[in-house]
Amino acid sequence: MSYSPPPPYQPAPTGPAPKRGNGLGLAALILGIAALVGAFIPFVNYISGVIAFVGLVLGIIAVVLKARRRAAAIAGIILSAVALVLSIILAVVYTAWLFGSIAEGIRQGQDGATGQTSLIYQVDGTGSDVDISYSAYTDGISTTQQSTGQALPFEQEYVVSTGGAATYNSYTITATNGAAEGDVTCRIILDGKVLTEQTSTGPYATASCTASGTELLR
Repeated sequence: MSYSPPPPYQPAPTGPAPKRGNGLGLAALILGIAALVGAFIPFVNYISGVIAFVGLVLGIIAVVLKARRRAAAIAGIILSAVALVLSIILAVVYTAWLFGSIAEGIRQGQDGATGQTSLIYQVDGTGSDVDISYSAYTDGISTTQQSTGQALPFEQEYVVSTGGAATYNSYTITATNGAAEGDVTCRIILDGKVLTEQTSTGPYATASCTASGTELLR
């Protein structure tokens, strides 16, 4: 009876664990967007400062988590930090100006200067795997739409109301580049006129554009 030795031990192959989704990072991004939008609205910007602080804390926690995707977390930190600063500044200096613009918009609305017009969100550039979030109003109800891993260019058109209660609306689009080099440019267009435009360059670069309802009356 012969004895055969057992085969030599071979350790299982190891390698970096695949990165998983990051719920905290996504939450930080959503809070950052909400706080940035709220920073431009009178009185709401007091609350948006608190929201921005929470988003900043969640984003920092999400970045340090191991084996998790960080793009949304980094974008959330940037947006929350910007929103926090804007909320503080605009709460002091922007309220009077905004109330004056709203009052003018209401007066024009009472004079019959109400209607509908085409509003276009655009994102273009050399970036890839771009995450895009934008606010939309349907039948007077505000919603946030998202498109992840988007190839550029991107365009979304809405028919929006002008004057009256629509003066209080705020329109925002945010584009975050993927891990590769490249640039992203966001743009808000009204009847062929560019209301606002911003460009950001580099991995995870974020461009954010915001327009208020008062600008649709001009």
